[in-house]
Amino acid sequence: MEAVARAFDLGTVLDHVPVPGGASHLVWRLRTTRGTWAVKRLNRSHEQWWVDAYLVSASIQLDAWSRGLPMPRPVRPPVESAPLLADVDGCSWLAHEWHDPVPPSPVPAWVGTTLAALHALPAGGTPDRRPHPVDEWLTWLDEAPGPLTDAVRAHLPDIAEAVALVEACDTTALTPVRTHGDVKPDNVLHTASGPLLVDWDGAAEDHAEWEVTRSALAFADLTDRAAFTTVVEAYESAGGRRPPADATSFAGLLLVCLGGAAWMLWRALGHRPVTPAERAAAGPHSLRLLADLRTALSSLPEWTTWLR
Repeated sequence: MEAVARAFDLGTVLDHVPVPGGASHLVWRLRTTRGTWAVKRLNRSHEQWWVDAYLVSASIQLDAWSRGLPMPRPVRPPVESAPLLADVDGCSWLAHEWHDPVPPSPVPAWVGTTLAALHALPAGGTPDRRPHPVDEWLTWLDEAPGPLTDAVRAHLPDIAEAVALVEACDTTALTPVRTHGDVKPDNVLHTASGPLLVDWDGAAEDHAEWEVTRSALAFADLTDRAAFTTVVEAYESAGGRRPPADATSFAGLLLVCLGGAAWMLWRALGHRPVTPAERAAAGPHSLRLLADLRTALSSLPEWTTWLR
């Protein structure tokens, strides 16, 4: 950890402890002679698609910080391998100021106003996020027969239904934005000075309507219509466009479930360089996301009424 502290010019290390909860990346609280920091070791790929996506996420994070969004201050290392990124001993790291957490309180209205502020960031290109077709899923499953792929096969009808719904969306009627991309309770840090939005390394181009419904459902725990409505109404009051009351407004959630399940399946099948423990955890994670997809598909008729 001393090398990480030097890379970000954080001072002399006093102690460091792991922070629990990260499913994709490992995080430590690092205390030094210059303060307390959160340092994250990215579980990255060296493929060009990952680099391209990371450059977008770093740009959004820096833009959000410069415009006063509620977030911890990112730390720029003196020598960057990419914006905000330092490479140490073959691994890529991020750092930001540490904030001590306080007990959480309900924040649906804060979520809506924060999303509206995020969606006011200067737009980039048009998001191009499409699901993997069912034929690709079949290829992955045929290459590695076994209990995991048998369990995934049971979800193929759900995958096909979700892919068809996403593909049928007229995205030209939606609002392109550059945004955080994963606004959910786990990524809101409650502090004495107020909530902060953390974990910006997944920031990306998205459609505003998709992020609003996805975030509102996350803070409603999928079932609390009042919390969902509070997020949407606060967003609309702050200048955001209310998502239309039809199933396509929830296509972004389906897309996240599909993409996450595919990514975890690749890790479980050994197609990504992860540790044995991460590979073992990836299979159940993929199945949980596919179970979430099934729940979402069955809930679409009810959720749509919440937007009326």
